[in-house]
Amino acid sequence: MVYALLGQLSSNESMLNQRASIIKYAKEHSLELEGEMLEFDNKSRPLEERELFHQFVHSLKSGDSIVVDTIDILGQTMEEVILVINCMLSRGVTLHIASSNFEVTRETGLERILPLIVSLQKNSSSKAKNRVGRPKGRRSASKFDVFISQILSMLKEGKSVSAIARELKVSRSSLKDYIDSRNLRQMLDDSWLERTRAGKKVEQDLQMFCTLKNKK
Repeated sequence: MVYALLGQLSSNESMLNQRASIIKYAKEHSLELEGEMLEFDNKSRPLEERELFHQFVHSLKSGDSIVVDTIDILGQTMEEVILVINCMLSRGVTLHIASSNFEVTRETGLERILPLIVSLQKNSSSKAKNRVGRPKGRRSASKFDVFISQILSMLKEGKSVSAIARELKVSRSSLKDYIDSRNLRQMLDDSWLERTRAGKKVEQDLQMFCTLKNKK
């Protein structure tokens, strides 16, 4: 089954526009949309409170596909998005992101998917500029975000922080703080989705999310 997943991101963003983007993507990639999930006010609720969304994810079977317009349909924060993506992949579900013309499968590497998740953080930070304080769980955007793909590639090659800093012409100490704060080294192995930036706590949250039972 191929499902379209639409969410109400804000009062001025229409689900009709999302649907048009998804339909266009599906046609271009020869995907036959067979179902649609509409979620209202998903941006105002944390992941654990989105019961209908939980039920929808739990109904998915291996081989199913989900098409969204943008990645932030999945969650409010980077942590939530990573949890949802991992939950889908653990069930053998493929994720398609129409606006980015991007397909996420179990074989998708960290270097390719992380920049999309970082862009979610940037957009969230930009929208929150007029608010007092920063929403819980959000991390401020960094000047190093634009280099994240390069940083990951160089770390994967075994380069030291000093060598990377010299190549990017940035402060070594600031770069080290950035790498450590985002646990980029820990993300480089094949289990990056399970580990994520919060380590075992996120793994526990993931298990709770993916095994949440329908109480009906």
